Amino acid sequence: MSKNNNNKSGFDRFRDRHPILLNSTLMVLALVALGYIALLFIDVFTSHGQQVQVPDVRNLPLEKAIEILDDAGLRWEISDSTTFYENYKPGTVIDQDPKAKSYIKKIRIIYLNVNAMHAPIIALPKLVDLPGRQGMATLRAMGFKHVTMDSVPSEMDGLILQVTVDGHHVEPGKPVSVNSQIKITVGDGSIVDLNPEQIIDPALMDSIDEENYQEAQKNYEEEMKAAQARAEQERKQQAAEEKKDKDKEKKKEPEKAKKN
Repeated sequence: MSKNNNNKSGFDRFRDRHPILLNSTLMVLALVALGYIALLFIDVFTSHGQQVQVPDVRNLPLEKAIEILDDAGLRWEISDSTTFYENYKPGTVIDQDPKAKSYIKKIRIIYLNVNAMHAPIIALPKLVDLPGRQGMATLRAMGFKHVTMDSVPSEMDGLILQVTVDGHHVEPGKPVSVNSQIKITVGDGSIVDLNPEQIIDPALMDSIDEENYQEAQKNYEEEMKAAQARAEQERKQQAAEEKKDKDKEKKKEPEKAKKN
């Protein structure tokens, strides 16, 4: 036995004497090796230490933004392209996440918020005969951007008479762009219905008739007094003239007697 032990190498003798320690040491080394390999794979898949600066693609057409991101080796996705902003051109990148000039790993995705290619189309609601303010509030709540209101002479005060879209009459239910110019026309109530039964009640009519009667009676009495005064003046003048003629005749009578 001693001869066999002498023929064994030092490693074999150590293994024979300390099998548990040797196995534990080998397990630790294996774990360290596996950990190192895992770290290598992590570095590869997570691009550890390979950060790049995010380019600024805002206010650019989507095609140009994609070209820049592709050249930088970055991945991208469109997060929203349904909202239409009037102050941006259709298909323009409005915002991005992560923000421009920040540093990220190449595996990160750049999310793009893109302006819609067309303004939303909404069916025009029925507004005629509604109050003007209610009609304007309804349209704005639906998303219409340009709503104005004017008035025309009418019996209807404040009620909607017609609705025009870009200067043309459009029937309710027709699809209309939210960027269209919509004008609501309401009545100003300046035209009054002259039907006396609707404007003046009977009591007021009686008072008006009584006032007119009293005024007419007063004028008649004044005219009668004036006529009587003129008639009296004419009678006095006629009487004076008749007396004057009689006086002349009396003066002539003695002269006739003398001649006879």
